[in-house]
Amino acid sequence: MNAVRPLRRLLQMPPRGARQLTTTPPNPYRNRRRLKAEPESYTTPPPTPYTSGEISKLSKYYTNDQVASLLEGESAIDPAHFHNRRRQPDHDPMKLQYFDDLSTLDPILDSPWGPQIYTPGHPLQPLPRLDHLLTLSASSSTATASSATSDPPWMREVSLKTGFSVAEIRRLRTKILVSHSVVNQTRMGKIRKIYCLSVAGNGNGLVGIGEGKSVEHSEAQRMATYMAIRNMMPVPRYEDRTIFGNLDIKVGAVELKLFSRPPGFGLRTSQYIFEIAKCLGLSDLSAKVSRSRNPMNVCKATIQALRSQKLPETIARGRGKKLVDVRKVYYNGAV
Repeated sequence: MNAVRPLRRLLQMPPRGARQLTTTPPNPYRNRRRLKAEPESYTTPPPTPYTSGEISKLSKYYTNDQVASLLEGESAIDPAHFHNRRRQPDHDPMKLQYFDDLSTLDPILDSPWGPQIYTPGHPLQPLPRLDHLLTLSASSSTATASSATSDPPWMREVSLKTGFSVAEIRRLRTKILVSHSVVNQTRMGKIRKIYCLSVAGNGNGLVGIGEGKSVEHSEAQRMATYMAIRNMMPVPRYEDRTIFGNLDIKVGAVELKLFSRPPGFGLRTSQYIFEIAKCLGLSDLSAKVSRSRNPMNVCKATIQALRSQKLPETIARGRGKKLVDVRKVYYNGAV
């Protein structure tokens, strides 16, 4: 043993299995070290020789040879070193003041780990991944190969990048929201192009917007639709019909406010927010746009507000609370 923890400490340990229970909360400042240390309060009485009973108790932890070597080692140390050493404080001010068992994971407070499994209606469900779209197997039928070659090239490219099949991409709801001409002044003169902003969604929690610019109007629409499908992201919905609480956001000079509404309220918004809500799958929503009503910024503000929702489960987990939706659990959404 060393001078910091002598062999006598084993004799002062409580019996194994015993606990010192008390209802008095610990005082973190009980044994706080003072600025000017007092040597008398940190000294211990000089040790006394071991008795035969104490040596027999030490035999429970060590063999006879180990006890003899430990006693020889302690006898080689001057007892004054034990007498003048500083006693270790009983309270650690940096110790975690937790009463819970930190070796187990709490289902609410602790973040889940490992592979996440979401239900089909969950807003964070992963996009469906079809392996046969990435590499066409040699065993595919002739009809499938002929239909794949007849699809537009941009649809096949979107299918490879997103994981959706061409049939699923055709079933997506798309809409051109903004379309106007723009002019770029260069040294060669004025170059006129067509600008388009499109929205795409599956009506079940996925929505995205995209922009496209080209000389031809059809090409600009295709580019905008292509980018909107690629930019689709999941958006949380409350009861698959409205948003989680009211949202307030500012993009540029546009100040947008979205309000969650009860069932049967409908969509009472502007035409741009209406189309975005339809592509997302919202049925009860109202909005108010103040100051600027630029169509492009209104669309961008709506998407940014929908993606910045704070879920009640996340807020409850951060506060260490347990959240129960009364309407869903007790009334099954009937009230």
